Amino acid sequence: MKRKTIALMTALTLSVSLSACGDKTALQAEIPDTTSVEETAETTEEAEVTEEESTKEEETIPEITQEEKVQSALGEMPYYGDTANCKMTAEQATAFAQLIADGLAGDFSFRGGYDENTISDIISWNEPFHINQVDAYINEYETNRSNVIVGDFFGEGIPYLYIFSNTEPSSFEVYGWNNNKTALVCSEEKYLRENSSLSEQNDGTIKVVKEYFNTEVQCGDEYWWAATLWNEYDFTEGSLKQIYERALAKPDPLDSSGMFYIVENGEQTGEVADEEYEAYIEKETHQHTLAYTCFYDMTPCTLEEMVNYLNAYASVMSDGQSVPVVIKKVDIVRHDGTGITTKGEVSQEKVNSLEILRKYMIGDVGIGCVNDGDSTTYANPSTGQVWEESAKDFYFGLADLNNDGKQDILVSYKRDGWDFSYTNLYLGSSFEEILPSINGANLSEGTYLCTGGSVFAIACLYVYDGTIFSVIRELNEEEDYKYSLTENGETREISAEEFYSIWADWESKNTDISANIHLDIENIENTFQVKIDVQSSGEWLVTNAE
Repeated sequence: MKRKTIALMTALTLSVSLSACGDKTALQAEIPDTTSVEETAETTEEAEVTEEESTKEEETIPEITQEEKVQSALGEMPYYGDTANCKMTAEQATAFAQLIADGLAGDFSFRGGYDENTISDIISWNEPFHINQVDAYINEYETNRSNVIVGDFFGEGIPYLYIFSNTEPSSFEVYGWNNNKTALVCSEEKYLRENSSLSEQNDGTIKVVKEYFNTEVQCGDEYWWAATLWNEYDFTEGSLKQIYERALAKPDPLDSSGMFYIVENGEQTGEVADEEYEAYIEKETHQHTLAYTCFYDMTPCTLEEMVNYLNAYASVMSDGQSVPVVIKKVDIVRHDGTGITTKGEVSQEKVNSLEILRKYMIGDVGIGCVNDGDSTTYANPSTGQVWEESAKDFYFGLADLNNDGKQDILVSYKRDGWDFSYTNLYLGSSFEEILPSINGANLSEGTYLCTGGSVFAIACLYVYDGTIFSVIRELNEEEDYKYSLTENGETREISAEEFYSIWADWESKNTDISANIHLDIENIENTFQVKIDVQSSGEWLVTNAE
């Protein structure tokens, strides 16, 4: 029994003895419950011990410092350099994350877009695209921008964003931080006679090295033939600066000395024997002695992962006040049987319409033939005519001609000085529902007039039932100046007067509906409220702008 309990029992026994002559009922009422008192005392003592132990435990848990939080956030992302020297702000981290998110969504406005002559089909950094390079020969290859690391490339603590291909080492982009905003520092691709790469120096800095083969180099006041030329660029203050040029070269015309001359920044500094050429190129090996991971041993992450890492870092640096960047998944749809790829929500009706106009733009579809004196000019290049000579004469328009709630397409071919035009009509925006060389329409009666022919004059009235065009009446002029009218499946001969009277009546009731918007990319974009990236292949990437 505990010491406190024994003392309490003694006091209670004394109290009973002193009250032995008193009222028994009163005595019983004054005696407390000893069992309850004992339990209460023990509970109190245990609570005191537990509180002491809890206090000791709390005192032994160290508080996580801000520096430790930052280092933890940096430790998660692939970061090249000394993390203890990192000066990346929350603003920079968020800007880099947003840049990556935009690249994933296919919005490349942050870099001013891409040269369409070089990159023919880029949709998103995560999607494969092609590089079309011309360097003596056409050199095309497939690449992407699926790998990324963050790196302190100049030892100043302000990192760069290195985004590169997982298929071609010479295909990459680097973004820096200049005047509190992101800036494209360099964008490299592989040429037949040129390679580009990032090279780690023994002091930990990174340089851009451009290697040229079979080119020229200046040595003093002369130009020499260079078997290999290296240009090196430093990263500094969010930009790139050339600092060194070295070449293995010979005078032009080539001498027979059997020697290559080392030319550094325009001055001859040494010689290399022909047979030592390969060994000279390979002799410089990188010696990494720094505490952090070698650049060549870095493991990149995906673009999506880097956005998450940068968001986490920005949150730590801003004490949770930064707004996380959200990746918007790009919805890419390649429409089978067309040259249209859409990004985002674009209705099928609009896709069909754009495909029709695309075929006219690239010369796959034209309009009939036009008599021009003794020559015939075709609007379709497959006939052997040069497309550019007539492309300026094409126009298009939109109208719901048959009141079905759909925009129908009109494409017209007309020249200055002509009082008529040739027009193709697409009801329902489909090639299967085309009425070629339409001259007029009577929308109240639902008829469409087509005329044409050079030797035989023919005019036809069509109706459209939502599926096909059907001829309801047809006028014909035969070689011997005989005329006929066909209607309801019956053909009868008519006089010349009746022939021309019917023709004139049709022309008066079916008025001209030729198009008036010039067929070019800008007008198509404005009409359909889309953005069209014109590709060298003739295919279009369409983004809905609504």
